Amino acid sequence: MNQVYDVMIIGGGPAGLYSSFYAGLRDLSVALFEAQDELGGKLSFYPEKMVWDIGALPPTKGKQVRAQLIEQGLTFEPDVFLDTKIISVIKEEDLFRVTDQSGKEYLGKTILFAIGGGIISPQKLPCFIQKQIGSYIHYEFPDQHAIFNKSLVISGGGDGAVDYALEAKDYGANVTVCYRGEALKAHEAQTKKLIQANIPILTNVVIESVDPYHKESLVLNLRHTKTRELTHLPCDHVLVQHGYDREADLLDALDLALARKDDFYLLCEEPTKTNIAGLFAAGDIHSCVGKVNLLAGAFQDAAQAVNQIKLYLEPESTSQAMVSSHNEKFHDKNQQLVKESWVASE
Repeated sequence: MNQVYDVMIIGGGPAGLYSSFYAGLRDLSVALFEAQDELGGKLSFYPEKMVWDIGALPPTKGKQVRAQLIEQGLTFEPDVFLDTKIISVIKEEDLFRVTDQSGKEYLGKTILFAIGGGIISPQKLPCFIQKQIGSYIHYEFPDQHAIFNKSLVISGGGDGAVDYALEAKDYGANVTVCYRGEALKAHEAQTKKLIQANIPILTNVVIESVDPYHKESLVLNLRHTKTRELTHLPCDHVLVQHGYDREADLLDALDLALARKDDFYLLCEEPTKTNIAGLFAAGDIHSCVGKVNLLAGAFQDAAQAVNQIKLYLEPESTSQAMVSSHNEKFHDKNQQLVKESWVASE
């Protein structure tokens, strides 16, 4: 017999992780589903970028925010299912049955959609990449220490590629940008900065193939899109910024009359509550009056959604959890943190 969870959270990004934490705070059993092989959502795609818009948190790199969110999201030991793409949601009286890509089924009393903009995967280089050079081909910004004083080729001509080129140069990398088009697509002001930074720009070229790491460098075989001439460009690292594939067919596949905005977002007349009883939304997928499209807004959505879920399951419960500074759930954890700080200061 399958376990029946109080809430099944679909999506392991910031909204899903904070929902997991807050649901544990409210004594709800949680199943957290993530289609990718790791938690973190979009934060995984800009690990070296500084995040500025979280209250009381100083500018912090995306990878650190992600790590801290994951640690927080797992505080109350939810059941986490990675590489688990939910493909079906069926309402059966007072329960929901969800099915993943392998046919495994899960049961829950409520569902919280925290799927952001859908399942996002970076577009890969079309050429064959040998396994032995995989650690030198990046689809997210590489560790700054790995590229210091190294040659880095960035493939792409959009805002992401240009922003990363400027950032990599600040980290001491020797940067070259190559792009298949006639001119970069990035914002004019950023492109101007790229030129002023004397970063070489190769246009009308595509990476046709990559030779294995040899004599301390990769060799990119570049094909000119017009002349068809083949040139060879040595480098240490390649950062591919060709955009992202976005798979968002889950909601379209559901046999549920969910209210939508722009044929995608879940429209909630009351924040986080969809028009289907027992189905809730948080984060980017959630649309309501006064929606705040920031990480801070995702946390607000998450807490509000969990409070709504708690009231849905237990109408006599309080409308929100006791604040953390007075919550008995954190007593033992706080004592442990105090002991650890004492040990560290000795």
